[in-house]
Amino acid sequence: MRLQDSESTKRIFLYPYAGPGGRNYFKQIGTTQDITLDDIKLSDGLQLSFYCEDEDDDGMADELLFEGTVHFDSEKGQWYAIIDENSYRHASDLRNR
Repeated sequence: MRLQDSESTKRIFLYPYAGPGGRNYFKQIGTTQDITLDDIKLSDGLQLSFYCEDEDDDGMADELLFEGTVHFDSEKGQWYAIIDENSYRHASDLRNR
């Protein structure tokens, strides 16, 4: 299920396997589908909002939310995001405001 903070903030699925500062390549099907469905034109330096599935301490769904900057790896011919390590939060954090 696609997560949105509001009507104006759509989030792109991305599993942050490389962590903050690492190159999190757009290789998951969910990532490429979200980019295509939202007709996002990737460009170097583009800021995007992301999410991935996660759980709270009780095992209930609580998506992990984060922000990142898009870059292109010309050697691999692939797009990736560098995640802002200060942007990590959970969907429940937004609901509990």
